[in-house]
Amino acid sequence: MIINPETLQQIAVDVCQSMLGLPLQLIEPQPSAVTPLLMACVEIRGDQVLVVEILAHEDLTQAIAEAMFAADRGSLSRDEIRDAFGEVANMIGGNVKGMMGAEANLSLPFVSEAAEDDLTDQLSRISATFECCGYPLTCVIREAAIGAKSKCELAAVS
Repeated sequence: MIINPETLQQIAVDVCQSMLGLPLQLIEPQPSAVTPLLMACVEIRGDQVLVVEILAHEDLTQAIAEAMFAADRGSLSRDEIRDAFGEVANMIGGNVKGMMGAEANLSLPFVSEAAEDDLTDQLSRISATFECCGYPLTCVIREAAIGAKSKCELAAVS
């Protein structure tokens, strides 16, 4: 993998704090009992395939959208909230893509409800969990097999 946990942490801080004004505090990951969770993902295809997944409670995704659009509390639609959350995955994925050093393509972001295995899949991945607006925000970058359909890609066609 071309990125380490410290780099992922810095990218997340840059996106959330610098671009959105939302403070992040690194925390130890906990098994999540907080539901409903949403997952935003993008895929980077180049010499290797990386999937960037962002997991957050729906209330946190609303706060992210309100910060992004400078909107009043409760004024955004469900689609606007999901679009903003997907854009966070897109911005983090874009930063990762820029570090790959070779030609790579970044997929469109996709947002869906998170499945239980989105939080427990430990195969070839790095992650960072932060506290943001009173909720955990988990950022994951994992490798996928070239030619394999990722969860992000499968979700986009279902």
